Amino acid sequence: MKDRSVIVQLDSGETVCLRPVRREDNARLRAGIAALSDHSRYLRFFTGARTMPDDVIARLCDADGSDHVAWGAIDLEAPGQPAIGVVHAIRRGTGNEADLALAVLDDWHGKGIARLLLTAVISDARDAGYTVLTADTLSENRAARHLFRVLGGLSVHRDGPVVSYRFDIDTAARKLALITTGAAGDRLRSALMRSTAPRRWARPG
Repeated sequence: MKDRSVIVQLDSGETVCLRPVRREDNARLRAGIAALSDHSRYLRFFTGARTMPDDVIARLCDADGSDHVAWGAIDLEAPGQPAIGVVHAIRRGTGNEADLALAVLDDWHGKGIARLLLTAVISDARDAGYTVLTADTLSENRAARHLFRVLGGLSVHRDGPVVSYRFDIDTAARKLALITTGAAGDRLRSALMRSTAPRRWARPG
């Protein structure tokens, strides 16, 4: 299997590796979930539990690039090179719609990790034939709701504290290209163009 790892330097100076999630990332993903603050873990999983059942971890790592697309970010400068963020798009049934979910460790908020991972996941998701993404988040998660709106997501349903957003994937891709215009975003898009079908990721004029 071709190594699609992309090494980027963030505007804040840190060097990180972005790559598709692999089955052998089980321990790294489990450690990353435990490293989230209780509040961030609650916002991502709607539970404060520090550990997830084995079958949940296995499903999160079982990204085949078609029915489940997932990219993670790894801190190359920390001991053990821990996971610092991950984004998933998981197909609903047999259609062209996928559920989107993301998490970034608290210390890495505001550094553009989520936007970079979304750029990679949406590129692969489009290649896999997805046309629509949906995402559920808690109403108190203002950061996620703001990001979803920036990407063109529309609030389509609310069930108690849970708000559901719906995205046109092409619109989300165009908007991401406008907000990831630094060196890290350019390097990632260049790598994605080399490793997938040629199209799409031109810098906005």
